[in-house]
Amino acid sequence: MLHSSLFKEVFFQSRIPQLIGRSDLSFIQYNPAFCEFTGYTVEELASLSMASISHPEDQCLDDMLFSEVLQGERNEYQLEKRYIHKSGSIKTGILTVSRVCDSYTGEEFLLGQILDITEKRQLENVMMQRENIYRLLAEHSSDMIILHDVDFSFLYISPSVKSVLGYEPEDMIGKNPFHIIHPEDVKAIFLQLRELSSENNSMLFTYRCQKKDGTYIWLESTVKVLYHPKTGELREIVSVSRDIQIRLETQEKVRKSEKLAVVGQMAAAVAHEIRNPLTPIKGFLQLFNSEKKLNPEYLPIILDELQRVEGIISEFLSIAKPHSTKTAYIDVNNLLEQVIKLMQTEALMKNKNIYLYTNPEIPMIQGDPHSLKQVFVNVIQNALDAIGERGQVEVRIIVEQAGILIEITDNGCGIPKERLSKLGEPFYSTKEKGTGLGLMTSFRIIESHNGRITIDSEPGAGTNVSIWLPFSIK
Repeated sequence: MLHSSLFKEVFFQSRIPQLIGRSDLSFIQYNPAFCEFTGYTVEELASLSMASISHPEDQCLDDMLFSEVLQGERNEYQLEKRYIHKSGSIKTGILTVSRVCDSYTGEEFLLGQILDITEKRQLENVMMQRENIYRLLAEHSSDMIILHDVDFSFLYISPSVKSVLGYEPEDMIGKNPFHIIHPEDVKAIFLQLRELSSENNSMLFTYRCQKKDGTYIWLESTVKVLYHPKTGELREIVSVSRDIQIRLETQEKVRKSEKLAVVGQMAAAVAHEIRNPLTPIKGFLQLFNSEKKLNPEYLPIILDELQRVEGIISEFLSIAKPHSTKTAYIDVNNLLEQVIKLMQTEALMKNKNIYLYTNPEIPMIQGDPHSLKQVFVNVIQNALDAIGERGQVEVRIIVEQAGILIEITDNGCGIPKERLSKLGEPFYSTKEKGTGLGLMTSFRIIESHNGRITIDSEPGAGTNVSIWLPFSIK
């Protein structure tokens, strides 16, 4: 059938699946690549028709293709069709059929060649399925899924923007979100955005956003920036935003409820603490009433117990009254020097030492100097009470990335592990006559400065109190 040796060599050695046959399809020859493509041997293919190895939905394409080529309407015809592999899997190829003429006999043949695009179509189907899933999730999610341009303007916004903010999605395309963010929150967001980078490419924002009716609600957005892997240029920004207005209102109700519960607990604790010194006072007064004379030895005890009642009431009031922070720029080195100078004299009288290791590179921080001074006095006084003679307290200041760390360390008796978790609770103290209110107040003050206090201790090895404060209060 094939008279050209060169043609035969190309046909049989080609890695492209090929078949050639007479124009009436009475005889068809297949190359090895075609056998590999379909999974059948040459002998098996000889007993099969083209229709039997074609996908049922594509079988009619063969007849149309061959007829158009044979009728001379085209010298070549190309189409995409599916084949049934011997294993039952679907193979996809682009079939090109053309007329070729035997130069010796003048007989015309049909040459078919298949470009295997099975993997490409499978990948496209997977990608299409994924895209459909992502779009389905985006269109039915209660969160707003948004694609931004590099200037943060909206390229795509999911339909949930209608239920959350009242805007139609198509009306938001091309607009900048900062036009509907509360002006007081824009500056804080820009400060956070400066920290975004290819290493730190995701961030959480909480802010107020204006609805279509003009009112504001609180939103929480997770923003992720995507950079080009080679050039490092910002390509696009993706954000997921949700309405947290109800959540914040619920949290506020819970917080108020917890405050009322704490007030009740503290009132009961104060009543209990005051009852203790009142008991000896009442006893001495009853003794004085029965004997009709006052024993001078009892007066110091009565006055001492009254002073204890006064102290409990004063500490309770310092917690109960609203805390108004007067923010100013603070030199922490200078503030600690003042505190230690105030406490050093009494410490030396009891043969104790306080050492301050200042750091000239400490930048100024924002905060309330009077409140922070109260915290430092409370913590250092606790450290002094925990050490005996020749004991020492060390105060160090360390600069960190977003704030400063003040470490107050003593070499006192230490605190058992099971008692550490209770520190800061009202009327829980490791000291014999302590109320625990001083440390509770300190925790509250540091929290109001967006800082934190951590306490590490080991019995017999001393205690370390770490106070972390940010450079600025947001």
